[in-house]
Amino acid sequence: MKKVSPNGNMYSFVSHTWNPVKGACPYGCHYCYVNKWGNDPIPLRLDERELRANLGEENFIFVCSGCDLFHPAVPDFWIAQVLCQARNYQQNKYLLHTKNPSRILELAHKGYSWPGESIICVTIESDIWHPQMGNAIDPGIRLVELAKIGDRKMITIEPVMEMLFIPGFASMILECKPLQVNIGADSCANDLPEPSRADLEMLIELLAPCTKVHLKKNLRRLLPEHRLYNAGV
Repeated sequence: MKKVSPNGNMYSFVSHTWNPVKGACPYGCHYCYVNKWGNDPIPLRLDERELRANLGEENFIFVCSGCDLFHPAVPDFWIAQVLCQARNYQQNKYLLHTKNPSRILELAHKGYSWPGESIICVTIESDIWHPQMGNAIDPGIRLVELAKIGDRKMITIEPVMEMLFIPGFASMILECKPLQVNIGADSCANDLPEPSRADLEMLIELLAPCTKVHLKKNLRRLLPEHRLYNAGV
């Protein structure tokens, strides 16, 4: 199992990544960090060797950090195998990340369960759709679907982009009752439409009294100083 790099990991609070499903991500987000290494041209596939990895114990594992396990193109059977292997290592905590929370709901209705102390994390970038989001669904729809999920939840706003109505955006986020909200900026010089410092501060001020807010280091480019840096699980 690959150990998360202390300098290149997406989250400072996870200890490992585990990627049993690999291949070209169907979302095609223009800003994705994997673009700087060249996208995997091979279609999505289940990596049997990685699936059988020893996941250890007392780890916080980011599952499928290189693609979305819950994308519609991933067969139910693959997801079942991934979750089954994770359940063999119940002493761990798992971060299940997606831009498609409706798939989580569908699987729950089919009787699927999540391993150990799992956290469902949904990525959004704004309260409106931007072309740089590729084939991902509107972030507002992602939040509506996430609010229907009763499990432990987290939201990541990264890369944060221009927002239309910040009070409404904050309200939608808090409706999901997240354990934590992570906010990060573009790290790959993609020339994205980014919010002003004032807009970021307004969003944080609306969220912080009601949930834990974790500001990622890459946000310092847009928001140089803030008391919430280094907070988080």
